[in-house]
Amino acid sequence: MFSEVQSAEKCLLYSMRMLGNEIESLRVASGTIFNEIVVWKVVQTSDEDCIHLGSKYKDVLISRLVGHEGSIFRIAWFSNGLKLVSVSDDRSARIWEVEVNHLEGPVLFGHNARIWDCCIFDSLIITAGEDCTCRVWDHDGRELNEIKEHIGRGVWRCLYDPSSSLLVTAGFDSAIKVHKLHTSFKGLERTVASDDFSDSKEVFALSLPNSSGHGGLMDSKSEYVRCLHFSREDSLYVATNNGYLYHASLFNNGSVQWTELSRVSEESPIICMDILSNCSKPYGGFEDWVAVGDGKGNMTIVLVVGSGWTPEVDYSFTWLAEKERHLLGTYWCKLLDNRFIFTADPGGRLKLWKLGHNVPSPTLFGKANCDALLLAEYASCFGMRIMCVDASFDEELLVCGDIRGNLLLFSLPRDLLCSSSISSEVKASPMNYFKGAHGVSSVSSVSISNLSLDQVDIHSTGADGCICYLQHDRDLLNLEFIGMKQVKELSAIRSVFTTTDHAGDSAVRNYAVGFASAKFIIWNLTAGTKVLQITCGGWRRPHSYHLGNLPEMMNCVSFVKDDVIYIHRNWVPEIDRQIYPRNVHLQFHGREIHSLCFISGRMLCSSDENQELGSESSWVATGCEDGTVRLTRYEPGIESWSSSQHLGEHVGGSAVRSICSVSKMHIFMTDSACAQNGTLEDKDPFILISVGAKRVITAWKQMITMNNKTTPSFSFQWLSTDMPSKHTSYVKRQNTKEPLEKSEDLSTAKSDPIYVELPSSDYRKMGPNFCPEDDLENDWRYLDVTAFHVKETGSRFVQVKLSRLLFFLFGFGSDSSWLLIILFSELS
Repeated sequence: MFSEVQSAEKCLLYSMRMLGNEIESLRVASGTIFNEIVVWKVVQTSDEDCIHLGSKYKDVLISRLVGHEGSIFRIAWFSNGLKLVSVSDDRSARIWEVEVNHLEGPVLFGHNARIWDCCIFDSLIITAGEDCTCRVWDHDGRELNEIKEHIGRGVWRCLYDPSSSLLVTAGFDSAIKVHKLHTSFKGLERTVASDDFSDSKEVFALSLPNSSGHGGLMDSKSEYVRCLHFSREDSLYVATNNGYLYHASLFNNGSVQWTELSRVSEESPIICMDILSNCSKPYGGFEDWVAVGDGKGNMTIVLVVGSGWTPEVDYSFTWLAEKERHLLGTYWCKLLDNRFIFTADPGGRLKLWKLGHNVPSPTLFGKANCDALLLAEYASCFGMRIMCVDASFDEELLVCGDIRGNLLLFSLPRDLLCSSSISSEVKASPMNYFKGAHGVSSVSSVSISNLSLDQVDIHSTGADGCICYLQHDRDLLNLEFIGMKQVKELSAIRSVFTTTDHAGDSAVRNYAVGFASAKFIIWNLTAGTKVLQITCGGWRRPHSYHLGNLPEMMNCVSFVKDDVIYIHRNWVPEIDRQIYPRNVHLQFHGREIHSLCFISGRMLCSSDENQELGSESSWVATGCEDGTVRLTRYEPGIESWSSSQHLGEHVGGSAVRSICSVSKMHIFMTDSACAQNGTLEDKDPFILISVGAKRVITAWKQMITMNNKTTPSFSFQWLSTDMPSKHTSYVKRQNTKEPLEKSEDLSTAKSDPIYVELPSSDYRKMGPNFCPEDDLENDWRYLDVTAFHVKETGSRFVQVKLSRLLFFLFGFGSDSSWLLIILFSELS
């Protein structure tokens, strides 16, 4: 040891930070237990002091900084050593001038919990807190950006590199995330909270060609934007209140070229618009089918073509689709191509139109006189306005979502679509529906995908910030709710975007596009990271967005604010892309893990169809204090966890206390079972059972899907949940307590007698929601669980241990219902 210097302050320190590369320039800032920052330096002692102190150096107090009202957790120095910033238990960050011994500038308030870390640079101050946010400030105390991507108990550390503008954060959830910051917040850029990974962001501010200017009162005859719709990153269609349809071409040099395509209506405004774009023309041009509906109930189809920056109207025709003020929506479906279109009215009726039915060949459509033929009219059983549709020609299925959160399924026969002439339109009712899938919030989008030979996967998004997953069986014609994912970062989800086409990567990446209050957000569901955030005013104003194969570097957003069309475009050419990993380390639970369950790949390879999953792979199912269940995959040779996915949450966020998996089948043969044995399934199901606080039991069913039709993917999907009602009343029971006969097994011979409470018939009817009344009823929780299959009855037995020295045996039926079989209690 060269030398030792002790500060004169003899107290416990919560934090300390040093500055200087030499002893003469060394500065030390210490956060004491008394909520003060003591700043001192090291100086060389005289010869007399050296003999007295026994050291060549001593401490000299520079300043004492007082102002925090809580423990000081982190201190950061300015590069010049004249200032420092500190963060504290009082949820504030403060900038200090060291030499003059006082607070410099305003106190930085904004965090909702304790602040753990901070770093400071010439133009930015960055803080990270227990509220899972990382905030960026300027030196005047203005908050420039808020980044919230971690989960759990907070963000522990933050680090910023000014040369690359990269911010790295590490949290309690074990994730290490990378963000790209932009320090130029001037003019229009102040509306953008930038954390994307490129410097090619463009911002356009457009006004309508015939706009009369800003300000003034508006009436029904005023000209303003009604609808916006991107067809490509450089092509935007605009529909107005006076019936005009415009096209705006966006050039790379920041200029805009307006083209008036059509005056669709002179007497009424344009109410709705949808576009079906085809950019794969052999000569490199484009072909956009633009459908607009006006207030008089007229539908107009405009075919816009072009080979460069000059769009032209190649063809258009109009027909009366609804009566006046009843045409509220029009929808193309990509799987049906440009020959079919839907229209919606306010009463929950949806009409299917066939375009160009009198044209003999689809290739001639648009080159001959044609009209629209009404094929079918679909009526909702709820009478609510249809907000979104999706249709599949192969599945012969039509899915709709309405303004009150309901999902409806209609039959779409192939014969109906292929017919050349129909004597009268078809009147159709829903063959199935799911009421309140999104509560009472509007459904924003629905999507159909082929899951297997006999099942169709359906997912929907809504204004409740949730994504609902459902399955439709072609044979049973049912609609089964599979699960729901709430994206907490979004209050309203407009759609889910899926991409796999990037550098030959076959991994599927899902993005949720939506709003959080007045902010437009693109959220990476796979990585759990924010791609883009723009303050625009909310989803109720006209807006549009367009995403490329890599949304982090290929996104366009437009919205209307104060009669101005703002366009934010970030479209990086593939040759110029510099890709940074958004997640340096895998995200996991954000709070304490109470339970885990190992799932070996060999357990899943009982059938030949599962062999591709790999018997060497293993999974770990974990349950957390916050009620979440995750599935993490490990492969030998990778030497790390290869993936981790969020399965779901317990009802009410109750803590998960135990998890078990069950795959082996116990068969009980009886006379009746032998007669019905041929109807039983041969495939062994694989079930995951999780239990926890508030007496919640949740079952998860094994699900194997094919990614890109070649690679199998293993996961679990929510199957059923049981929990007691909030208020249970005491029910008198006829209890027969009889001691179990002592077993000859030595393992139970020395145990205390266990008594069995046989519930009466009335008690059995109450099912598992019944529990004896107790003053501490809400404190009851399941602590352990085990389960086994019973094939003869089509049920599974689940045994759980309660925190009140009780044991329950439940039966879980093939219809996902729970039934309390028997209750064990220890003799008091």
